[in-house]
Amino acid sequence: MPLKNFAVINHPARMRIFQALNGVALSINQLAQVLPDIPKPSLYRHVHKMLEAGVLQIARIRHVQGIEERFYIAADGLIEPEEVHKPGGLEQFADHVLVYGSSAAQDLARYIVDRNEPDLNNILVRDYTFYASDHEFAQVRQAIYDLLSALKDTPPAEGRVKRRIFLMGHPLLSALMTEDLDTKAE
Repeated sequence: MPLKNFAVINHPARMRIFQALNGVALSINQLAQVLPDIPKPSLYRHVHKMLEAGVLQIARIRHVQGIEERFYIAADGLIEPEEVHKPGGLEQFADHVLVYGSSAAQDLARYIVDRNEPDLNNILVRDYTFYASDHEFAQVRQAIYDLLSALKDTPPAEGRVKRRIFLMGHPLLSALMTEDLDTKAE
């Protein structure tokens, strides 16, 4: 499902809720355990707002002693290009990248601190810089997407843990600035 409502998701608490529910169905009680710093009444309020916007979905409902317990999951967060080109869309998209990336980095930092050891076999932290044409970069991006898409449908099994890889690829701003300075000097 395309992510159309940047204003709903570009909030630090809602972004953390969205990421906690990315591929995992949790109830409010379980979500409160995963995000203990967000008060339960706030979780209810944020989840309700995200449901209304279509950012979250109800994955399933369980009845326990006559009480309905809902389990929520994040909707696919694909961003439609036309959303970015609407007035203010580019700025909202930039905010989205900032909030999403910060939240993903905070999750990794929490994992590292909670483990109380550098669990280097179970994390991926690497920053690669390389020269590539637009065509070459598109090929690299597609190869990565293809590899990860093949893993996305791998069923749970003993020894398998749900994992996350958050990738960003872009031209280096500092390199672009240097090239602009070199061009102006010629």
